[in-house]
Amino acid sequence: MHQRLYAAIPPFECIEGCTDCCGPVPWSAWELKHAGLDAPPPERADQACVFSLAGHCGIHDRRPLMCRLYGAVEDLRCPHGRGPLVPLPAAEGHELVRRYKLANGMD
Repeated sequence: MHQRLYAAIPPFECIEGCTDCCGPVPWSAWELKHAGLDAPPPERADQACVFSLAGHCGIHDRRPLMCRLYGAVEDLRCPHGRGPLVPLPAAEGHELVRRYKLANGMD
């Protein structure tokens, strides 16, 4: 199910070394297991993600849904203007989040 949701998100290239969008996000049990974690990572005092390491994501290929959506959806735009040529319409992005929450028993 996660892979199908991820496949619906258009890819794009971020600015090398930028981690401006990295912060606390929800994790499903499957995503935690896939990332080799027993529990969600602790929040840092600066609200940056613990996997944001020297301008790179330490788990980029195993990052959760919200990380994948950021910059790819009309209402989750990158502050630097990066994103796919055709971003997901907001309604489609919200539907992916709804399906994700429903499948993972999240409110």
